[in-house]
Amino acid sequence: MQLPPSSTRVKRSYLTRRGFVISSASFLAMGLPRMGLATEMDVKNAILTDFGALDLDDGPIHIDMPHYSDSGVSVPLTLSVPSDMQADDYPEVIGLYGDRNPRPRIAKIYLTPMCSAAKFSTRLRIKAYQNIVAVTKMRSGALFSASRKVDVTLGACEDAVASDQFPPGWTPRIKVAVPKKVEVNGSIEVRTIIGHPMETGLRRDVSGLLVPIRIAEWFRCYVNGQLAFSVKMEPAIAANPYFAFRLNISEASKLDFEWVDTNSDVYKVERDIAVS
Repeated sequence: MQLPPSSTRVKRSYLTRRGFVISSASFLAMGLPRMGLATEMDVKNAILTDFGALDLDDGPIHIDMPHYSDSGVSVPLTLSVPSDMQADDYPEVIGLYGDRNPRPRIAKIYLTPMCSAAKFSTRLRIKAYQNIVAVTKMRSGALFSASRKVDVTLGACEDAVASDQFPPGWTPRIKVAVPKKVEVNGSIEVRTIIGHPMETGLRRDVSGLLVPIRIAEWFRCYVNGQLAFSVKMEPAIAANPYFAFRLNISEASKLDFEWVDTNSDVYKVERDIAVS
């Protein structure tokens, strides 16, 4: 199944002296060389690759997240775009980027008119003081962007020596919350979480070698066999990926949820919703 692609204007960000000292100290404490972080130019290049444009107007994207967090391990984010979600024009894809994370891309979120609102929530890994940039592409082709500054006391540093997060027989814990019954054409909130470590590919084993990346790379939700909502994840999505979003249910429906990780393992659950 072919999924759509993603874009934004980025505002300059600066690393605070406190952020620099903490970030540097954490790497020295690990006895490891300091990993390079993405730059504003890296974000621009990623946006150009994803959306084919850079000169974007500021748009009505609301990014709700703390300006400051003690820890960057799991920082909550809720993003919304005003839209009536009509088939002729709605937010088709939303790209998220960070200009002080190890990689510039955070996630790309794909919506459809089966979503009752252009709104979702998740949790991010934040490495250092930075701009979180969101780019929205409407079905009409219109592009616009917004950004939000966020700071953390202690960035999402990697462990000095990686533990075995995928022992033999490992399977993820999955939880999905949906109502069992709704009114016809009712709007519901869907909440999902999968217990996945999201191995970033930045940690080292006891030999000093990088542990291969292994993340939940795709999340998809189908309603009666039709793709309704999906996310292309990057390592900056926090461990145990969480997503909340809204769907419009017009009839009795079967919801299928699917997570695909980078070694091609697929994890699925389903839920039935009745209408009254």
